[in-house]
Amino acid sequence: MNTSRQELLKSVIEKMGSIMRGMYAANEFPFAETKVGGQQIRIIFYLSRRQEGVSVKELAEMLSVTSGAVTQFIDALVEKNLVRRDEDSNDRRLLRVKLTKSAINNFGEFKLNYFARVSRAFDLLSDEEIHTLIIMLDKISVGSHLHRE
Repeated sequence: MNTSRQELLKSVIEKMGSIMRGMYAANEFPFAETKVGGQQIRIIFYLSRRQEGVSVKELAEMLSVTSGAVTQFIDALVEKNLVRRDEDSNDRRLLRVKLTKSAINNFGEFKLNYFARVSRAFDLLSDEEIHTLIIMLDKISVGSHLHRE
């Protein structure tokens, strides 16, 4: 890779980081009567697609953090009455993390508000530019999965 390409890629990565930080600048988003941060949002979205619940280990792998870090995120979400820990039906030694009924009931509105707020970052792009961006990100995503060791 030549220096020019390295400089271009460095710029792309820095700009992507800046965009993500800007999207999460408020650092917290309202969920019903409480506020949740970035990693908690990722957990909530992940759990919303898995009604059977997930283990702490699975969440740690998804977030690329330690089980201890996930436990702290989960503790905060339990305190906010957004998730609960249930015994695994197949192995009582394991706990499954699930959304509470309240969180499930409020998730649809939260999701709409979250995407409306975050999508403002793309207001300056035309629909065609957004479509092109999606194609490029898909290409990068496929490539990144091919190069994982």
